[in-house]
Amino acid sequence: MAMTSVRLPTSILRKPDAWIGLWGALRGTPSHKLCASWNRLKSNISSKKSTKKTLQKVEAEEDSDEESDHEVSEQEEELEDDPSVVKDYKDLEKVVQSFRYDVILKTGLDIGRNKVEDAFYKGELRLNGEKLWKKSRTVKVGDVLDLLIGEDKETETVVVMRILLKKVFEEKTESEKYRVVLRRWKKLKLPKKSVMK
Repeated sequence: MAMTSVRLPTSILRKPDAWIGLWGALRGTPSHKLCASWNRLKSNISSKKSTKKTLQKVEAEEDSDEESDHEVSEQEEELEDDPSVVKDYKDLEKVVQSFRYDVILKTGLDIGRNKVEDAFYKGELRLNGEKLWKKSRTVKVGDVLDLLIGEDKETETVVVMRILLKKVFEEKTESEKYRVVLRRWKKLKLPKKSVMK
């Protein structure tokens, strides 16, 4: 039996239907029967993929619900807060992986990790009023984390974004993360001496 040489463009061979047609021609099976089988197989595979994607979406939504921000209601405010003082802060319930300085600051201020890193290398981060020398330093309840955002040389003041680690809940989330309450000030004007130690 003599074989004749057939040259096909490579773009045709990238399509599964072309392979099925070629296979059918070699075996003597009509290509429409093979294509019907192929289409059933493709739809079965795609339905399994879509089911898997749907399950992944549901799991991701559950995780994001766990990690979503919850504002602490004003009824839970401590009695020691003076009602005559203007409230320029916000208490937020957050979920964090660890108590590293950079993780708490990033989570509390809702900023990117690279912004925290840039501020660290510029010397703009403070922990309890002192310059931060190690961004992986562990913080504890009561610690004050500052990010310098401006300076007024005439009035000898600085503007900071401040986070206070107010509370850590005992129970962890299902994903073994910590639930914390952070008090955040977006723009706080302070005397330069209190921050520039």
